[in-house]
Amino acid sequence: MITRTLILTLSLAAAGAPAAAAETETVVTNVRTDDLNLTRPAGRERLDLRIRNGVRRACQTARRGVADRADEAACVATALADADHKAARAIARAQHGTQLALLMVETSH
Repeated sequence: MITRTLILTLSLAAAGAPAAAAETETVVTNVRTDDLNLTRPAGRERLDLRIRNGVRRACQTARRGVADRADEAACVATALADADHKAARAIARAQHGTQLALLMVETSH
């Protein structure tokens, strides 16, 4: 079996925009996958952990108001829902011999 490594950008967009802000901020986090064997459960669990940590960091805000915390939670929830879908596609590609080098997690808040 031939294994190919590709670097593809998979945008994982979040729509949790602060209600009080007129502009949204886009934060991009790279999630490394080239060192993971996504055909194995341990590799998939590690990818899931990396995605969740990256999304939490990207959605994190210094603001601490109730509305701000709700916006942060919405950003995380939306980004994770999309990230899980994109990760499943990356895993399927790995099972067919194409290993992605990274996923790009993009959130807007």
